[in-house]
Amino acid sequence: MARVYGTKSVEEALKHLLKVADCNPNDPFVYHAIGLQFHAIKCYKDALKYFLKAEEIKSGISSSNLFYIGDCLRRNGENEEAINYYKKSLCIPARNRVDYKGMCEARKALVSLGFPSDEVDKLTAPQNKTQSSI
Repeated sequence: MARVYGTKSVEEALKHLLKVADCNPNDPFVYHAIGLQFHAIKCYKDALKYFLKAEEIKSGISSSNLFYIGDCLRRNGENEEAINYYKKSLCIPARNRVDYKGMCEARKALVSLGFPSDEVDKLTAPQNKTQSSI
């Protein structure tokens, strides 16, 4: 993931992203990117903090961001709260491939937690049911 930001390590990418966040404190995508870096190194509590910050700045900004919030919560043992975020992820229209992937992962997570596939399908935003070509 660090290579995406033109650096050699996650730590270096984080350093750059934190500087960007200082300059652009109202940009939810910067906080999402920081969260992804922490998630990549399995620092789920830190990742959660940044994913939640992105959601605080602009609620419903990304299906992917909501999935990652749920994933961090699940990995920290907060399954009920994770389920809420997985469900929210399905309700947000996927705007790009990253969102679509997040929505698909949220769907898989709900099914793995015992939700029937047909019930999960009912939660999915209508736009997302036809966007497999994203």
